[in-house]
Amino acid sequence: MKKLMAIFGLILVLSVALAACSGGSSSGSANTLNITMSEYAFSPAAYNVTAGSTVTVNLKNTGSVQHNFVVMTTPITGTYTDAAKANIMFDSGPIDAGASKTVTFTAPAAGTYQVICTQAGHFEQGMVASLVSK
Repeated sequence: MKKLMAIFGLILVLSVALAACSGGSSSGSANTLNITMSEYAFSPAAYNVTAGSTVTVNLKNTGSVQHNFVVMTTPITGTYTDAAKANIMFDSGPIDAGASKTVTFTAPAAGTYQVICTQAGHFEQGMVASLVSK
């Protein structure tokens, strides 16, 4: 389990570093994100936004099961539980397999935030991304 957590931490750090080097990993403007969801990944896996601005997120579920896009105020590790719900900053709501959805939210204060899918078992399978607000 410790090895899995170390790998997860390394992936999260590398995702943030790659996003910072690329100047952003979303298509369109800095505050429009085009994200594809599948089993069990977000693509791209890192996003840059402007703190305090309205962010438009175009979500496309190419997977065979329901997914969602959830921004956490505090990162979680291990298993997603009901206790972690208190740390949800934004939740897109469920997106059925093969469906698309556009949502908006206000970008948080400057910092790096964890993005997860809260559908049963998806976080544990590695459906995690990062949101960098500048």
